[in-house]
Amino acid sequence: MDPKTILPICMGVLLLWTLVALNLFPISLPTFLYRIILVVPFLGIMLFGFYSLFYLIYKVMNLKDCPQAQIDLQREIERIRTDSRYRSLFRGNSNTR
Repeated sequence: MDPKTILPICMGVLLLWTLVALNLFPISLPTFLYRIILVVPFLGIMLFGFYSLFYLIYKVMNLKDCPQAQIDLQREIERIRTDSRYRSLFRGNSNTR
């Protein structure tokens, strides 16, 4: 779905929910259904948060190694270690060469 179409749909649903929650929408609802409608947006936000958290954990666990990036990073660290401007960063480190 295109992001340009999602925003108006979400805004319409939010407006409809606000009208129903404030009893401005001309509809009579049973009490139990009215209480469910009041809680639905918060449950949606919580579910989206859980989905995002688990998606992030899944992606971190399945992160692919990049050997070339590791080699480049090691080269950069060695260059910084030998540079006199950055010596103070490695003074307290016992692993310096």
